[in-house]
Amino acid sequence: MSPVLPLEEGIDAAVAVLRAGGLVIHPTETVYGIGCALSAGEAGLRRLRAAKGSADDRPYLLVAANEAQAFALWRRVSSTAAALAQAHWPGALSLIGPAAAGLPPGLCGPGDPPSLGVRVPGHPGLRRLLEALGEPMVSTSANPAGQPAPRSRPSDDLGADLLLDGGECPGGRPSTILSLMTDPPQVLRAGPVPWPPPR
Repeated sequence: MSPVLPLEEGIDAAVAVLRAGGLVIHPTETVYGIGCALSAGEAGLRRLRAAKGSADDRPYLLVAANEAQAFALWRRVSSTAAALAQAHWPGALSLIGPAAAGLPPGLCGPGDPPSLGVRVPGHPGLRRLLEALGEPMVSTSANPAGQPAPRSRPSDDLGADLLLDGGECPGGRPSTILSLMTDPPQVLRAGPVPWPPPR
């Protein structure tokens, strides 16, 4: 079983684990997630997929501390993206945009240019972790593929190197995923943020 630390007391330890290429289980505003630092590259992605036990090679989303950290991952930021971020970040909206050059191929979706999904989460403790880390994390729900996502500290640590206990998560619908790679934008997953926006 991986070590367990309270969220606020464990941020420094989590940063050390993530910078070393490890996996950390953490709370979010809906369920617990498991993630690795962006700098862990393809090796981190392989560990994350193995932890989930999934052969699915769809790209994972990234979580970032703030708008600037998120949009640094894209090669360009449209006025639509900027307006949506202003309106809904931090919060339950994931945006898919054109990936910056040099990112791990396994992180990006198909296309020319490749696509990349980012979000600034609504959970303040997770944002503090991301601020301390100084880079985004690749993150997905902390459950084996096909199993329910845990709202409380998971009993299965999925082989993570550290588990941050933030108590019970509120649960609810996962983030809306909106692709800005098309015009008009396309909803890839319906969620708490409606699209098109209500008039």
